[in-house]
Amino acid sequence: MLKQFCTAIALAGALGACEQGQTDSAANGGDAAEATAAAAISAGRMRAHIEFLADDLMEGREAGTRGYDLAAKYVASQMKLLGLEPAASGGGYFQPIQFMTSRLDEGSASLSIIGNGEAQQFVFKEDFIARGGYGAASTSVTAPLVFVGYGVTAPELEYDDFEGVDAAGKIAVVLSGAPPTFPTDQRAYYSSGVGKGERLTDQGAVGIIFVRTPVDEKRYAWERITLGVGSKGMRWLQPDGNPWNGFTNLQGSVLLSRPGAEKLFADAPQTLENVFLKAEAGESNSFAMEISATLAQSSEQTRVESANVIGLLKGSDPELRSEYVVFTAHLDHIGIRPSKTDDKIHNGAYDNATGVAIMLETARALASLPVPPRRSILFLAVTAEEKGLLGSEYFARNPTVPVDSIVANVNIDMPIMTFPFSDVMAFGAEHSSLEKIVRSAAESEGLTLSPDPFPEETIFIRSDQFSFIKEGIPAVLLSAGYNSTDPEIDGMERLTHFLKTDYHEPSDEYELPFYDDSAEKLARATFRICLGIANADAPPTWNAGDFFGNKFGPDRMAPEPDSGIYTATPE
Repeated sequence: MLKQFCTAIALAGALGACEQGQTDSAANGGDAAEATAAAAISAGRMRAHIEFLADDLMEGREAGTRGYDLAAKYVASQMKLLGLEPAASGGGYFQPIQFMTSRLDEGSASLSIIGNGEAQQFVFKEDFIARGGYGAASTSVTAPLVFVGYGVTAPELEYDDFEGVDAAGKIAVVLSGAPPTFPTDQRAYYSSGVGKGERLTDQGAVGIIFVRTPVDEKRYAWERITLGVGSKGMRWLQPDGNPWNGFTNLQGSVLLSRPGAEKLFADAPQTLENVFLKAEAGESNSFAMEISATLAQSSEQTRVESANVIGLLKGSDPELRSEYVVFTAHLDHIGIRPSKTDDKIHNGAYDNATGVAIMLETARALASLPVPPRRSILFLAVTAEEKGLLGSEYFARNPTVPVDSIVANVNIDMPIMTFPFSDVMAFGAEHSSLEKIVRSAAESEGLTLSPDPFPEETIFIRSDQFSFIKEGIPAVLLSAGYNSTDPEIDGMERLTHFLKTDYHEPSDEYELPFYDDSAEKLARATFRICLGIANADAPPTWNAGDFFGNKFGPDRMAPEPDSGIYTATPE
């Protein structure tokens, strides 16, 4: 009897799977239509997009500049050509955003400390750097210093850097990153500079002095960091005219070099070496530093407008077309700024003209299906990612569709295709049911999923998918992998070479190696991922007990395995 019952259940499951397959197949005109659309994906078209977007004419596509606006008009025209509907609130393709820009007056930046009754001046660019502020145009604050570790409060890990110290009315000295003893997810989340700013604001601090840990010192040389001094920072403006996350209560913010950090801790109760050792061990080690500091600076503040570009492929299912998959790729780059060569234009070919090109080619493939996907898909080219994920954050907080109707975000950023790769990286897929869809799509193109090779870089919170995660929406960041199909080419060496030599440098240009077959494989996998999400019976869910799901999207959480509750999730 039990065998007959199990056989009946198996047959019912098989019939259900067949019916589901028929439903999904019918949703896009059949498997043959899907295969035809995928096969038509063209590296040549992607190259054409990249060549235009990474041309010197775009002047590096910095948000709020003429070059970015030209690039945005190009993307909007391509969306119109593909038949995507304009999807901004005003009826067009552009979602305009008002920004405050802030550029530091370098001659105004000063930092001094007072210890043992003596004042010591720090040297700009040698000991410290500063950025423009978003409060008063000129600020000066003198206050006692308090060291607050990483500036992290993580109640779920019973960790609090503010326990036993008072930061109110003080300048906080904060380490970069988060405790290395934290699990990877929490370490990534609590490394956010914005999160530290929010916590210090809540604690009543009046200024911040950031100290880089030895791990972060190895990631970027001080000389490379100082090249960005003088570039404009940005914040988007709320309806009342105040900058979002402007942290206007923090009247000064500086970053120290290693020599600067050694000067700061020379008269402190603990040495810098001891501070680093305890931080590396994951010990909360906050203390009053028994010295004071003065931070002063002036900023040139202006207002500019820059727009996200949004196109819509409307879904075919009457019941599901009011749900949306959002595909993002940031269109901006870092513009014109000093470099180590005479070339000052940072073209951003891989970062992220290539991502935009893949998004457009994916949109073309999806729009070519005889029957559109069941759910609607929004294609969103965002501005000001390089300024702190601002364009995606603005959209996520001011969406052109109800936020509850957004079922998932698929983001693509800086896929490096300077070699023929055999794998892809899907940052964050493991947090939700998206992993099944991503893995299936990758395998259909002969690609494997590889883990994050640089967890210390906290990539999962450093691109636009994080803006959607903070709204509780399951999301994934797609990028090319690091395993080469050519035994003569070391894929990891090619990837790290780009990151060390070309990332955020003028050399990130169209002329870099670009493997057509790799680009087409990644674009086809991306096409299948979007199609899989859009055609699934149920929207994606966060995995039971997931950190990000618990924190931001508990209403989209899968039940615990032993709860006895069944929730359909896409296969």
